[in-house]
Amino acid sequence: MAHSLSSVRMGEMTWKEYEQNVTDVPIFIPVGSTEQHGPGLPMNVDSVIPTEFSELAADRVNGIVAPTVNYGAKSQPGSGGGSEFVGTTSVHGSTLSQQIRDITADFERDGAQKIVIFNGHYENEYPIREAIDKRIENGTESEFIIASWWDLLSPSLRDDIFQDIPGGFPGWAKEHAGVVETSLMLYFRPDLVDEDRVPDDSATRDPPYIIKPAPADTITDSGVFCKASYGTAEIGEKIVDDVLETLAQGIHDEWSLDN
Repeated sequence: MAHSLSSVRMGEMTWKEYEQNVTDVPIFIPVGSTEQHGPGLPMNVDSVIPTEFSELAADRVNGIVAPTVNYGAKSQPGSGGGSEFVGTTSVHGSTLSQQIRDITADFERDGAQKIVIFNGHYENEYPIREAIDKRIENGTESEFIIASWWDLLSPSLRDDIFQDIPGGFPGWAKEHAGVVETSLMLYFRPDLVDEDRVPDDSATRDPPYIIKPAPADTITDSGVFCKASYGTAEIGEKIVDDVLETLAQGIHDEWSLDN
């Protein structure tokens, strides 16, 4: 579907243009974080990726993309390094959940009926779900799709990406600042990537339980948890095509939008 708006970005619209369209189209809320991603990637990785995906998807389904939520639920040692790293700036899960509740309540007041919350930060998942559960308990009339981009990546493509990488797929928590995020940033924003400083790293110890405060040997020095140097823009492009197709098709299927 060709996009009929002057921009998919809500923040670039006048309130009149927004008012004329908000009741008829999906509203995307990208939710990210400000978190260390090693010495080669910027701290806005988790915000850049869901924003880019949301804008591409909105262009396909004639949607509107709200301003990105840039502070995420608290980074954890095993999936992002936690607050041990300077620059990681987080909020409590309850704070994020309340913010999502407030934002979606205002969208509903404006007439929004279909809202896509698109997540780019691992720890955001449950605060987002709780926010929408609360909205439903309070009698919201809107419908929601909640998605994290990594859940939309097909297992076959994921396996293909990691088949020749030593150690294979480490799981999404340990993929923090790894092959996939590096590849997506090389595709979306190569100007923000310092490839000469992208390392391959892993923690000395990976216990099957959580220790707090986290011992030094359970966190990497670099903030990268696997072999990030294997990331490429070509891999990023494949991931974007795959995830975008799943997201856009899901929106069409769930909400019976015209193609």
